[in-house]
Amino acid sequence: MAFATVGTNYAAATGFIETDEGWKPVTVNCEEGSFDCRVYLESDTETPYTVYPVANSQSEPLESSSPLPIMISD
Repeated sequence: MAFATVGTNYAAATGFIETDEGWKPVTVNCEEGSFDCRVYLESDTETPYTVYPVANSQSEPLESSSPLPIMISD
């Protein structure tokens, strides 16, 4: 049996974004800060996605030190 603990520093974290096709896992370098971690997908640079620690938009988003979304590959 394995257990995981989520810390407060989310650098190089695996998170989840909610797309039109459902929840998608992403790896993103969000550094702890006072902004919500947001990303753009290379294939969709028009839509910023908020990154969550679990596939549930009712949870608190991962934190970021930047107000700007991060570009990630699909």
